[in-house]
Amino acid sequence: MESEYAITPVKREAKVFAFWELFAIWFGAGISIAEFWAGSLLTPALPLLTAIIIIIIGHLIGNFIMGLIAIEGEETGLPTMVLSRGALGIKGSILPSLLNYLQLIGWTAIMLIVGANAMNTVSSTLGFGNYYLWVIFLGILVTLWSYIGPKRWRELEKVSALLLLILSIWLTYITLQRFSLSDLLSKSGTKEIGTMLALDLVIAMPISWAPLIADYSRFAKTKNFAFWGTFIGYFISSSLFYFVGALTNMAVGEVDPIGIIASYGIGIPAMLIIMFSTTTTTFLDVYSAAITYKNVSPKANARRQILLVGALGIILALVFPMEQYESFLLLIGGAFVSLTAIMITDYFIVKKGYNVKELFDENGKLKGYNTKAMLIWALGFIFYMGLALEGLFGIHVPILSTIGFSFGSTIPTLILVGALYYALGVRK
Repeated sequence: MESEYAITPVKREAKVFAFWELFAIWFGAGISIAEFWAGSLLTPALPLLTAIIIIIIGHLIGNFIMGLIAIEGEETGLPTMVLSRGALGIKGSILPSLLNYLQLIGWTAIMLIVGANAMNTVSSTLGFGNYYLWVIFLGILVTLWSYIGPKRWRELEKVSALLLLILSIWLTYITLQRFSLSDLLSKSGTKEIGTMLALDLVIAMPISWAPLIADYSRFAKTKNFAFWGTFIGYFISSSLFYFVGALTNMAVGEVDPIGIIASYGIGIPAMLIIMFSTTTTTFLDVYSAAITYKNVSPKANARRQILLVGALGIILALVFPMEQYESFLLLIGGAFVSLTAIMITDYFIVKKGYNVKELFDENGKLKGYNTKAMLIWALGFIFYMGLALEGLFGIHVPILSTIGFSFGSTIPTLILVGALYYALGVRK
């Protein structure tokens, strides 16, 4: 039981996740209103067929990167933020860990807000509704799901994934029944965004999970289970919900998935989709926040942290409107695009794996900060912000805003940071 909450390498006998366990975890993570909403951003700016192709390509690229981090977790048995010690140093990993801890609390609150709004909208059509009660109900459910630990997720996640698969197929069927797919495919796009920016919007979703992936793949029995369970699970569900979002927005010009789901009049099934998708997505934030904090303070009690993060998420969701901090959280997330590029380049190209003992040697060569890596990480973050500022806040940055409009923020940042780190890292 202790290994479920420790940041030291998971022992072989504690590696209990086969393909289906990891598939279930990431399949559940991909079924969320966030994916529905992101898919709706692609249309009618792009023709539906173009949007579908971009959804597939973007998820292939983004999920491949997810799979690489999953391999790191399986091979070392370590969570993601501990793995960042290999590139940044033991002390250097504290800053991204703190940022990750804060963003995970924030995203817990946002997912509770979105889930509670959706539950309240649908339940109101059935004659009852109370937003604050739904926040508390979902928050408690998410916290309990996180608290029971990875070993008990095995059956729980598989059952919930099966239910979500059935409900998602049904939702897709209802959507396709309501709209003529052939008519929608014949519509031309409004060209408000380019194909590369649209591709960035798709890739950014799986990349946003990078700081969490190894927290779960470290329990994988084999490297293949880690990679393919993560890749296929998230690919199927996230792509499906992107598609449904793009399809419905092209049909009715409605980007609000809550309104669309409520308009379907499917009541209880819709509420089950919302409840289970909110839980299977948000528990990852709560559990990983607790594990991330232990990289800052190794003696911290992870179970207490789970309760604390769950409580803070509920309080934030009850007190603050989502719009006040969503853009701030998106910017913090940009720091992890840069960090992901560094971690993958360092592990697979520069060092070709880690000596796990060195990551815990407080007196060894990794005890402090890797200055070059920290500088490249900071430059990558600044570059990402320069590309994203106009889209997020309407602030135009010469040259960078033009690049950001044409190519988005994620792809250029991954390429630049990876190239810079390789050029400097191989000479360490």
